[in-house]
Amino acid sequence: MIEGKIDSSFTTEQRDLFASGLVAEIGVNAYAVWSAIKFYADYNTGHAWPGMRTLGQKLGLSAMTVKRAIDTLEKASMVRIVASSTRRKGQTYIAREKLAVRLGKRVLCTVVVDYVPGALRGKINRLEQALTTGEDDPDAFAEVEIIPGDGFDWNPGTRTLQAKIPAREIPRAPDPEDYHRKLGEAFLSRLQIKK
Repeated sequence: MIEGKIDSSFTTEQRDLFASGLVAEIGVNAYAVWSAIKFYADYNTGHAWPGMRTLGQKLGLSAMTVKRAIDTLEKASMVRIVASSTRRKGQTYIAREKLAVRLGKRVLCTVVVDYVPGALRGKINRLEQALTTGEDDPDAFAEVEIIPGDGFDWNPGTRTLQAKIPAREIPRAPDPEDYHRKLGEAFLSRLQIKK
C-alpha cells in the first residue's frame, strides 16, 4: 500500500513551513512579513492592505527590507498582490498557505491555497480528504495552485501528477503487524521478571 500525506493540522503553517525548510529558504524577514500580512487579513476575503511602512514599523524593519521580503514571498508563491497601493491605503495582499504533499520524504507537489481565515480550515480538510480517498472532487481543487515536485508534471485536465519513479524509491506504508511486533519486543525486553 502506498500512502501520500498532507498536514492539515491547526498549526499547518508552522509545521509544514519549518519541516520543509521553506522558512530557511525565504528567510526570517520574509516569514515575519508573511505572518504580519496574515494578521491583517480580512476574515471573509483574506485581503490585507497594510502599507510597507506600517509593516516595517510593526516588525522593526525598514520599508526597503519589507519590499524585498514581499518580492521574495511573491516568488515563493506565498503572497499574491491583488491591488496596487493608492494614496489612502497600501497594496492589497492575500497571504497563501503552502502545503507539501509527501510520499515518504519525497515531495510530490506543493498545494498553494489562499489564506482566507473563514474558509481555510474547511478548504484544507477537503483537500486532505480528496487526497486520502482519491475521490474526484473538482471543488476541492478550485482556486488551488499545484506546484509539481522535482521530476513531476501537473496535468490540469486530469488533475493528476505524472512522473516516472523507480519502484525502489516508492516508500511503502508501514505494516501494522510489524509495528505491533516491534512494540511488543521492545516492551518485553524492558520487562524484568522477579524470581
